Amino acid sequence: MELGISALGHVIDLAATHNFKNLKDLQLKASIECLNFAEENGIEIVELVIDVPDVFNDENRQEFIEIVNSYKIKKQVHGPYVDLSLCSYNNRIIEASLESCRETGKICYQIDVEIMTIHPGYANFMSNTIREINKKQLKWAIHALLDSIDIQKLKICLENMPQDAYIMTNSNNIEEIFKTINRNDLFITYDTSHFYTCDGDVKRLWAKFQKIIKNVHIVDNFTKISDTHPTLGTGKIDFKEIIDVMKNHYYEGALIIELSSAKSLTQSINFINKFL
Repeated sequence: MELGISALGHVIDLAATHNFKNLKDLQLKASIECLNFAEENGIEIVELVIDVPDVFNDENRQEFIEIVNSYKIKKQVHGPYVDLSLCSYNNRIIEASLESCRETGKICYQIDVEIMTIHPGYANFMSNTIREINKKQLKWAIHALLDSIDIQKLKICLENMPQDAYIMTNSNNIEEIFKTINRNDLFITYDTSHFYTCDGDVKRLWAKFQKIIKNVHIVDNFTKISDTHPTLGTGKIDFKEIIDVMKNHYYEGALIIELSSAKSLTQSINFINKFL
């Protein structure tokens, strides 16, 4: 297993300081801070969070690519998710979401990234009937995305979601979604906190999906009703059990520590290293 960190905590910390000129500046500064931390602390892999559309501008894109490529550390990418949804029953939202994912995929090729994580979006919170439409829409969107990218160079991982997303939640729902999509070139990013909010059975999940789980987000949690990303070891998630299950299934991919603040990275790294 490769221990890595997400740039999410650096993005949140920097955003709170207001010490950036615009969203492009926020993206660049947070990415640099995360990459610097990784190099200085012997971290094996960084998951860059590419969410701001300003980076898709040709000039900004090139600047981002050149900066990221100046670091030799291994990288992967979390694709855009704020304001976007691949399962929306509004096709205009799906088209915008697909375009953002495709543009991010182009960046992945140019920074030598092999894994990009995406979110499905949020299904309707009131009606089971509409959620069936959300599933069909997600199938259409995933097929459109996979058919438009070079899957030999980039693995797309669909992330499991917290209970309030009503899609890609517990093991049964994940299995149902993957049967509906019916692609052998789609993979899974397993998020420990999201699964915890769904009362997910970790052993069952890995027994069923071990071959297609290609990325793991290591996230703690206190509650089933929110997803706060606290310092690892301060919440209620049993990471020893989770790591043991992954070892039993010979998982060799990335373990990405994903926090709401980079200030707790060192404590979180020390905590999770006890189980590796």
